[in-house]
Amino acid sequence: MPENIQASVEKKSNPHLTSPTFVFSLILICVYVVIGFLVGDFISPLSTPSSVLQFLAQCDGPLPIYPWTLVTSIFLHASIIHIASNILFLLLFGFILEEQVTKTRWMTTFFLTGIAGNLTFVGADLAGFFLTGFPNSLYLSCGVGASGAVYGIMGAATGLRGVVLIIFIVGLDIFAGGGFFAHIGGLVTGLLLRRFWSSELKNF
Repeated sequence: MPENIQASVEKKSNPHLTSPTFVFSLILICVYVVIGFLVGDFISPLSTPSSVLQFLAQCDGPLPIYPWTLVTSIFLHASIIHIASNILFLLLFGFILEEQVTKTRWMTTFFLTGIAGNLTFVGADLAGFFLTGFPNSLYLSCGVGASGAVYGIMGAATGLRGVVLIIFIVGLDIFAGGGFFAHIGGLVTGLLLRRFWSSELKNF
């Protein structure tokens, strides 16, 4: 069998294996299960402070404790509802974006918007610290979740008009879970990426 025909057959028989939306959703679930197993709590694995949370979550006081948490915190979720809602919207908008850009640009969107959301979260806490003048320890907070990346995927997939319609018609809450700044940071970055890649988007 010719290689091109064989590759085509394999792609049709295993479409999920080449779908970044499916793969990243599965990774998020696996990380949640592993963290739940390590801390002994699958309902709210990050509800109790632990070394895992301090090492991987985006806890700032107000600056990041570890630089890698800008990435690792994207894959952490505080509860079943938290991860379920993020995966629901990731599946919804992720498949839409897959129809518009390459897999490489899909993954670039996920990571850049997720990191941008975390940087916005840190920036907001940093601004709050300088405005209030209180010691860092009084306002130490931890940000976790893929919502910044999910909002970025949504922005890149639907554009500004689509985002407005989704928020006001579907009722998507950008303030949900107290992650307003992370959501805004990811969403704006996704909209900018959509415009930057506009020549390759089918439905721009």
